[in-house]
Amino acid sequence: MIHARRLLRKAAKGILRNAPLQIALFFLPLVWIGYFAITSSERTEALQQARAHGNSVAQLFEENTERIFERVDQSLLVVRALYAQDPAAFSLKFWAGKAQMASGDVVQFSLIGPDGYLSDTTTGYSGPPLYLGDREHFVKVMELAEDRLYVAKPVFGRASNKWTIQIARKLSDHGKGPAGVVVGSISVDLVGRFYDTAKLGVGGTLVLRNADYIVLAARGIDQSTVLGQRNPGHVEGALRDSAYSQYWNWSGSEGRANRSNRLITARRSRVFPLIFTAGLSEQEIYSRSQARQKIYLGGSLLLTFIILMATALHWRRQKALDAAQRELRDSLSKFEDALRNLPQGLSMFDGEDRLIAFNRQWLDAYELSPDNIRVGMNFREVFAHQEAVRDLDAYLVDLKDRLAKSENTSNTVQFPDGRVIHISYGRRESGGWVATHEDITERKASEDRIERLAHYDSLTGLANRNLFKGCLDEALDKYLLHHAPFAVLLLDLDKFKSVNDALGHHCGDALLKQVAGRIKAQARTVDTAARIGGDEFALIVAPGSSALQDDAATLAARLVKAIAEPYEIDGHPVVIGCSIGVAVVPEHGTRVDEILRNADLALYKSKNAGRNGFHLYSPELKAEADQRDILEIELREAIWREEIEVFYQPIFELSTGRATSVEALARWRHKTRGLIPPAEFIPVAEQGGLIGELGDLVLAKACRHAVMLPDDIKVAVNLSALQFAGGNLVDSVMAALADSGLAETRLELEITESVFLADSQENLKTLERLKRLGVSIALDDFGVGYSSLSYLTAFPFNKVKIDKSFIDRIGRAETVAVLGSIVQLAKTLNLSIVAEGVETSEQVEKIRALGIALGQGYLFSKPVPFGELLLQVLPESERQAVA
Repeated sequence: MIHARRLLRKAAKGILRNAPLQIALFFLPLVWIGYFAITSSERTEALQQARAHGNSVAQLFEENTERIFERVDQSLLVVRALYAQDPAAFSLKFWAGKAQMASGDVVQFSLIGPDGYLSDTTTGYSGPPLYLGDREHFVKVMELAEDRLYVAKPVFGRASNKWTIQIARKLSDHGKGPAGVVVGSISVDLVGRFYDTAKLGVGGTLVLRNADYIVLAARGIDQSTVLGQRNPGHVEGALRDSAYSQYWNWSGSEGRANRSNRLITARRSRVFPLIFTAGLSEQEIYSRSQARQKIYLGGSLLLTFIILMATALHWRRQKALDAAQRELRDSLSKFEDALRNLPQGLSMFDGEDRLIAFNRQWLDAYELSPDNIRVGMNFREVFAHQEAVRDLDAYLVDLKDRLAKSENTSNTVQFPDGRVIHISYGRRESGGWVATHEDITERKASEDRIERLAHYDSLTGLANRNLFKGCLDEALDKYLLHHAPFAVLLLDLDKFKSVNDALGHHCGDALLKQVAGRIKAQARTVDTAARIGGDEFALIVAPGSSALQDDAATLAARLVKAIAEPYEIDGHPVVIGCSIGVAVVPEHGTRVDEILRNADLALYKSKNAGRNGFHLYSPELKAEADQRDILEIELREAIWREEIEVFYQPIFELSTGRATSVEALARWRHKTRGLIPPAEFIPVAEQGGLIGELGDLVLAKACRHAVMLPDDIKVAVNLSALQFAGGNLVDSVMAALADSGLAETRLELEITESVFLADSQENLKTLERLKRLGVSIALDDFGVGYSSLSYLTAFPFNKVKIDKSFIDRIGRAETVAVLGSIVQLAKTLNLSIVAEGVETSEQVEKIRALGIALGQGYLFSKPVPFGELLLQVLPESERQAVA
């Protein structure tokens, strides 16, 4: 024992006399503490990035899948509504073919009767009766007491021969009793396609479950082992109290065939009974940091090796003191070089807050002078003159408190000049800490730019759609927690498209910037202004000193007035308007979709009321919208069944009383409401995308009727500007002519000036193709809207029809002067002229005096069915009026 103590004392004295050994004992912890601090920081950063990426992918997966389910559910509701009207005559295959339902998202739609047998399907199944009463989607839906969507586990379809996800709703008979189930089948592969764009890396997974944790679709794992199985894993516990969670999956519960550890992001849909998980493998998360860790490890091992070798050589060469000292200085020089070339600044303080080590990068990071900093200085002395941290004592107390709880911690400080330093602290065993200091100014600025691009509109600087939705969610959460009401304003610019088309997109962008500036000027700092579409804006308005509805109405009125004031864009005076819809929480809804829908209904009301105004939501607007939806469904049925009638109004030659043509006009005789005016159902057809089918039906009937008229009588058919956008207008005209056998020269197509306002170049090409077919082209309703005499020279029309508003004012001198100019130009261009809306003999006299040869109106004939059409000359009294 005594001998051992002597050996220990001797070794201690040797260490005290051996400077290289002292250096080794000093710097080896420094190297490895620096190594672990750096690698720990990078792993922490890698995990943070993985969490953000996993959340983004899961959110996009949720939104993408919800859009698919929403489209299919809307089709289920439409099918159910149509079925309820006439169950006996309803044909799912006929209806689906007309609407092109069975494409894209859906493999098939099916109707299952209350007896469990397949009664109708879009796949055209013609085999023996197919019993589906044992299927989950039939059994569960029939058991439901309320009307809601049910998502069943995937099945291998007996009719489609594919793995599909079944979503179903209950059918009802006239007595509101259960009449079966309507089912939409979504391809499992369609849901899984999102994986190819998700960029989850090696070992990444995507899993879709229903509310019972049945796996509906999966990618990145062996789908055959989990598809259709209940596999809650850790998701059930993670989402028990919230709709979002992130956790580590250490047991491979996302798929038993793959045991790799994964970071799982789980989300529960707020709209459908669906659960989404996205997994990132631990290997993928730490792949880059592990590669760097090897580099750092190599450097640390190299430094350790150098120090140990220097110490060992000196220990063995005690007698060659000079050589050992030179070797030691060389080793120290190499270590200093390595320390100097570290990418981060490094500092070390002991347990008494004294500086014991640092490098030049650390000095530069804090703009400290080497002449003023020395080892042994107190922490407060070192940082006495910096401006990033005002209260050094509080900062030091907080740092020590955190290091006492954890071996590693970090902090970020920002200097007044904008520089940002990230500090990673590691606790030293002997007391104190070692810290690495990294200037992340550029990285932070880059992250801020990315954050701004993700949440703000790059053109106007307002919040974008994503940020607006997030702010709306926050405002709603705040209301639910603290009963803080708010209002939502939806704004849509009036006549912006015409400015954009006339002056170009550059001027359109400049106009949007000025509009955004005016919106910001009217809103308060507590309000949120956003651009959510091309010329669509929105505001979230917090309550003020008065009632919230009054505040919102006052702000809406100010916005309408401010936006309507003239603009100057590149020397061009521009005037536009603004339509606004207002919804107030909680009076007009407490769900995001409900609030936006009601604000949109109010906006729709503003537009229909003449634009350049605002409306607050009211229950009557919802009733009107529901009525429009019902009218659209009934109109779609009427078109499919060819129940749209065609009336005809002749055009007479005023000098002879002879009819030269008849204008075909669509009429809808509703089974309960009677004859519905065109002014009511034509806008519904245009907004519902039915105008093309309606136009084709009227065109075909008019051509078939025209064949039965005298050969010198033409038939005129009106075209909507939206028919030009379909791209198949010329084909429709050719098909109608071929089907009826009508000569091309006997067909006349009437367009309005709006055709030239939307994609005028393409529309002009379409008109030229129609002209080359041999049909006549007439410019209808001339004198309203954006009327310009230049339209008469933009295209070689055959006829121009003067709008009724001019004929009503024909007694005024200014009206006669304008009509005279139009007549003179039309004669120069060799155009026929028709006066529309002629109702009195006095109007006929003035029209004829101006040189207008053709007339149309109630004076001669109202629009009548084909069977009541009279083409004889005018009565004697009317011939005298025009003689």
